[in-house]
Amino acid sequence: MDLPEDIIADILRRLPVKTLVRFRCVSKSWRSLIADPTFVRTHLSRLIKSHIAFGTASRIVLSRYADRLLSLQHHLNDEGVAVAEELGLDLVKDLPYYVKGHCDGLICLVINNGDKGLLVLYNPSIRVHRKLPIPRNYRSTREVFGIGYDPTINDYKIVRVPSMYCRMKVKDYVPRVEIFTLKSNTWRALPDEETPPYFVEHVFQATNANGGIYWLCEDRDASRCVILRFDLVQEKFSVVPAAPDEFHWSITWLGSLKDSLSVIHSQRTSHIHIWSTKDDKNWTKLFSIPKLQGLNPSVYSFRYTPLCYTETGALLMNIRGEGFMMYDPRDNSFRQVEVRGVEHHLQETVYCESLVSPSLGNGDENEASGREDRRSRLADTTARGIRLLVLGFKRGMSFNGGGRSGRRG
Repeated sequence: MDLPEDIIADILRRLPVKTLVRFRCVSKSWRSLIADPTFVRTHLSRLIKSHIAFGTASRIVLSRYADRLLSLQHHLNDEGVAVAEELGLDLVKDLPYYVKGHCDGLICLVINNGDKGLLVLYNPSIRVHRKLPIPRNYRSTREVFGIGYDPTINDYKIVRVPSMYCRMKVKDYVPRVEIFTLKSNTWRALPDEETPPYFVEHVFQATNANGGIYWLCEDRDASRCVILRFDLVQEKFSVVPAAPDEFHWSITWLGSLKDSLSVIHSQRTSHIHIWSTKDDKNWTKLFSIPKLQGLNPSVYSFRYTPLCYTETGALLMNIRGEGFMMYDPRDNSFRQVEVRGVEHHLQETVYCESLVSPSLGNGDENEASGREDRRSRLADTTARGIRLLVLGFKRGMSFNGGGRSGRRG
């Protein structure tokens, strides 16, 4: 049984990443098709649209600082339990590391290997990593980075911004902003006059949303929180006006929900407020969540971390000292989530399962020759491959996580 190339491609792009990774072994033509940059981006676009609509995510990375990377699927099993699984990145085993940012399934890590350190871009879904050249005066895990996609050049940018730790601890530290693009494989510095007068704590992850990269900073006199934005196309910094909350100085979390910039304002009394903006100007209050009663004292620092929505509309959160919780806005209730396979972790990173390769930034592996290879070999697709395709299509359409993955978490 043969199917036209466009029909095969249309069916394949509807399937989950996990299925497509397996299907790369069906034939050379399918492998070429699935690696084609146009296919990769159209497949990703479908995931983005679903993510914006539902706000769910494929996976959550649990970082352990000096051990290993673990992956947690946000869907619960029949017992209401989430199970952590190890991701195959041997580079981080037994070494201090931090996740600095993520975009389109690519995770940016810095690793302290006792030498000069490593800067690594990793896609856990396809198990491909890339060691990046390190910028000058690199200080490993104390650095601050962010990653985002620039559609005008069809490439990913990694941005290095001034570190609060380096400002406090490094003698004669000179803050600079440097930008790395995957296709050029080089760093370039912005002019000194364009370096913002803010410094970012190295333990904070960058947030990717609304066409920019965001960090939470303090102003110079530490009197209020500042949301610093870097525009990926214009390569300019700006400060995002705060949400219209009377406790604007007490932003305790910055992230992305449904692909929109979101923040938490923590009152000193009974509630936390989650606000969101799609344009960096107009804020909408999503929730006013009551604080849990009788919390461990370690939680009084308001360490509420929203992660993603469930398919029922509940919000999955991690609350320091309490673990993972589901908050259901319909009845204003919390539900504990048991996580097996991990005793402790230091960071959560929501990411999507994508086909984007860090090797060249877009899965760009000889685009022209790849298309020609597909045309010449498509006739060799076996009957077994077609049966797998139909089976995978059926599974993909019914697989809840496959069509509702997040882009930037």
